[in-house]
Amino acid sequence: MKGRARSRPTEQAGAVAILVAILLVVLLAAVAMSVDAGGLYLRRRALVNGSDSAALGAARTCARINPGPAPFDTPESSADYEVQANAPITPTEVAGTNITAITQCGTQSGHVSVQYTSQQGLYFAPVLGFNRESPVTTTATASWGLGSNNPVPIVLSSLLGTGACPVPPNGAPAIGQTCSFWYDNDRLNGGNFAFLSLSPQGWDVPAGDNCSQSQSGGTSTLTQWINGIRPASVVLRYTDPTYVCTDTGIRGVGGKNGPNSQVWNALATLEGQSRDFPINWEGPGSPEPGAPSQGTIYQQGNIDKYDIIGFASLTIVDVLDTQEAAGSPPQNGTCSKNNTNANVLPGTYTWIEFGTALGCAANKLPPTLPVDSISGLAVDGLQQGTDYTFDTNGITLSSLVAKGSNVSFTWGINATNGPCGPVPPSNSSAMCVITSWHGSTLTGDYPEDQLDNIRIVRLCDLGYGTCLDQ
Repeated sequence: MKGRARSRPTEQAGAVAILVAILLVVLLAAVAMSVDAGGLYLRRRALVNGSDSAALGAARTCARINPGPAPFDTPESSADYEVQANAPITPTEVAGTNITAITQCGTQSGHVSVQYTSQQGLYFAPVLGFNRESPVTTTATASWGLGSNNPVPIVLSSLLGTGACPVPPNGAPAIGQTCSFWYDNDRLNGGNFAFLSLSPQGWDVPAGDNCSQSQSGGTSTLTQWINGIRPASVVLRYTDPTYVCTDTGIRGVGGKNGPNSQVWNALATLEGQSRDFPINWEGPGSPEPGAPSQGTIYQQGNIDKYDIIGFASLTIVDVLDTQEAAGSPPQNGTCSKNNTNANVLPGTYTWIEFGTALGCAANKLPPTLPVDSISGLAVDGLQQGTDYTFDTNGITLSSLVAKGSNVSFTWGINATNGPCGPVPPSNSSAMCVITSWHGSTLTGDYPEDQLDNIRIVRLCDLGYGTCLDQ
């Protein structure tokens, strides 16, 4: 019986060579996949960042009433500058027009879309017959619309006014007019002293949401929003309600000496500076034709969220507690004296001079002039109209007041309100914020040199309806 034929060594070597060649191709393909595909991915991520920056730059230029100097004077030049500053793309690749869609610049709201293409070099793919380069294309859209880059987390409401300054849309103060507001929780049905949330979780929430502690900032965050340590930028829906949660982190206690004193003291440090105060819609109905009915929303009898419809530019003049804003109480006194000093000669005397001449003690005389009232004036032996006349400043004698005459008069000074009007009678934690009015987004007189404060720029997606002009 013959044995099986053995394989020749040359046949085995040929089979191994074929297997190695196949594996080498597979290995090169794997290297190409890992190196070249990884390079394409990284280039795409970098170009996404660049396109996002370009869209934001173009939108920012459109949002400005007066665009800046080159290269930020047109949306295209601004976009091209930003993409080169934030992505590995060459000047040749950004040449031409890269804005694919844009609405009218300089309007209250709009959007702009950009598209950029950059070539990524391939190192191993050409060995497998592919091109040496592959294009990477990215797009981005950004919009601009009404909001505030300069807000304080404190609501402006007619419920808080002292009557001198109407709050839009129910009227508007004159530019430069001093307006004071009492932040008295009793006026707000427990509305957390008109503090609201500037966080993404608390701003622009559904009407049916129950604002919770997780949506509040609390004393520390409110303070940081006010003093700018924690920047905030918020947007308004163009025609729909923008519901904003009250900040439940501060309840029931205010004042400069209370547990939440740091919030009011932070506001006081802004004296002389201007900020945007969110304006609350107090309904009924809607401020925009065709928009849903709006209004402040209550939960269990307390204000749960405010409906913000615009912003007022106010300069903070002073922040006062109830004692600082109290004014003065009514005062009165009676100077009743037997004139034992000497004759009081004819002439004109203020009430202080007349009482002093009679010998009345200083505490029986008015502290200031004129007084608000004089009553019970009687001078022995003299007749009013014939021997003397008087007014709230003093008395004019045409006859002398003889030594030994009995003289009496009672003066009165009315109570005066402080700079914020009458102090709330029941809430010692109330605070008065005195401001200077500079206009609002609702009355069309917002300061032109501050318009950048109310133009908000955001990345968005037209397909999902997230652009600010949709």
